[in-house]
Amino acid sequence: MKARRPHRVYLSEQALEILVAFKTCFGASLYLHPGRYETALPISAATLNRVIDSTVRLICDRGDEFEPFTVHDLRRTATTLSHEAGFNTDWIEKCLAHEQRGVRAIYNKAEYAEQRRMMLQAWADTLDRWIKEGPRASFILPGTEGIAESDKVRRSNTQC
Repeated sequence: MKARRPHRVYLSEQALEILVAFKTCFGASLYLHPGRYETALPISAATLNRVIDSTVRLICDRGDEFEPFTVHDLRRTATTLSHEAGFNTDWIEKCLAHEQRGVRAIYNKAEYAEQRRMMLQAWADTLDRWIKEGPRASFILPGTEGIAESDKVRRSNTQC
């Protein structure tokens, strides 16, 4: 992880299913996703960007309008949509391994484990829904309406 700090990642049910599939395919390797030709090595750092570039090229060659994007753009999209859905900024930033600075960082050591689990499951459920219904479908917030709404109310009450 960044600066050799540990970072706990809470996985959705869908992410766990993908990991099981990877283990099934690449079980002989020490790596979650080994290199294409050498299972003793991990995939290269550029592999995901090459996959995205190839996919965008195929979509554009098909005649569809589609803007190029990077792996980092996926993080930006998830962050933006999670904020718009009303999730707490601290939970989102913790998921991204963005550490706080200053006095607040000294005192706040919260991991927000349950909240992050719930938020990441909602994100995975939303992605599934977009695949089935299209990207115009709304963000799925199972059981989170009260949490997201109470967080909005708390924030608005603390502003002067």
